[in-house]
Amino acid sequence: MTQARWSHHPVQVREQLLIPIVTNPESMTVDWFRAVLDRAGLLAESDLSVVDLEPVGGGLIARMVRAKLSYAAPSTAPRSVVVKFPTDDPGSLGLARAMGMYELETHFYQDIAPLVQGMGVPTCYLAQLSDDGASFNLVLEDLSADMRPGDVLTPASISECAKGLGELVKFQAPLWNSQTVSKLDWLADKRRTTGVFDALPAGLEPFIARFGDQLDPSHIALFETFVPRAGEWVRSWKPPTVVQHGDFRSDNLMFATNPDNPRVAVIDFQTVRLGPPGLDPAYYLGSSLSTADRRASERDLIADYHRRLLIAGVEGFDFDACWEAYREGSMYGVFLFVGMASQVESTERGDRVIVNQIRRYADMAIDLDAPRAAGLS
Repeated sequence: MTQARWSHHPVQVREQLLIPIVTNPESMTVDWFRAVLDRAGLLAESDLSVVDLEPVGGGLIARMVRAKLSYAAPSTAPRSVVVKFPTDDPGSLGLARAMGMYELETHFYQDIAPLVQGMGVPTCYLAQLSDDGASFNLVLEDLSADMRPGDVLTPASISECAKGLGELVKFQAPLWNSQTVSKLDWLADKRRTTGVFDALPAGLEPFIARFGDQLDPSHIALFETFVPRAGEWVRSWKPPTVVQHGDFRSDNLMFATNPDNPRVAVIDFQTVRLGPPGLDPAYYLGSSLSTADRRASERDLIADYHRRLLIAGVEGFDFDACWEAYREGSMYGVFLFVGMASQVESTERGDRVIVNQIRRYADMAIDLDAPRAAGLS
């Protein structure tokens, strides 16, 4: 049993809350959910009577289940929630622990989500972390009834990308050069970020061995020249500073199924960090669009993103600076995928995603001369 910190958007903390961290569905009993919902103030009308669990696929770093909840009497409490808990794949678990991913996402819901309430973030009913940061639980709003996730294997529409970038503005603008977040030790400590990027070059050789036969020679040359300099690049980052999502791509956005509903939700905050603003928009467009569509549309999309930043109150960041930040940010997908992809569990879909994405990111970096924008050439 571990000391847990409770969060419900907006976050509150109850120091005496003790709820065991569960690491498998068998431990997610009615009593466990009853404790979670009771502490969230959601069982005032009726007691929880039945919980039915079903797996939710797609996660490599964490596992998820959907819990369908039945009550003894009519209730306004949620009819279902999603529970996130540690993966049981040794490679992915080692990566998650080495990068502090469970710690980062838990602290995001505790400390950052209340600061960006205009952003589409699932309501968090419980966010708890073990003392050593190696295990966690999140109990989140289930968005599946009215929203659908993006799919990196299916290119997004231009209008969908504009919506995604608009949601990113709601994340970045309130925290632009924020003194509040710069005081959060778990976020502001640069050693975590530099440690991650220093480790990326070790993934180059195994990545090429695993995927090189599916890539163009120009891509491999890009990787071999610049991935060894990932640590140098991260140490060159300069203001302005935002809280980066770090994995802002189609699979981590959800869009309303009703075309009249403008809601967009952002999920999976396991790689948040402080850094320059161009990484997330570049990573998103490189992930979401085919290379041809990106080439045709990226400048207009970034111009619209920049306009929204200005409307949201960002100052001292003209379009030229925004475009240069985007160009530099397009190196991020190259560093991240090449450095980490060989460490995650090999699955048929997972491998297809990796090859699909890294080809797009490599084309993007070459098109935009990203190494030069990043000061690496």
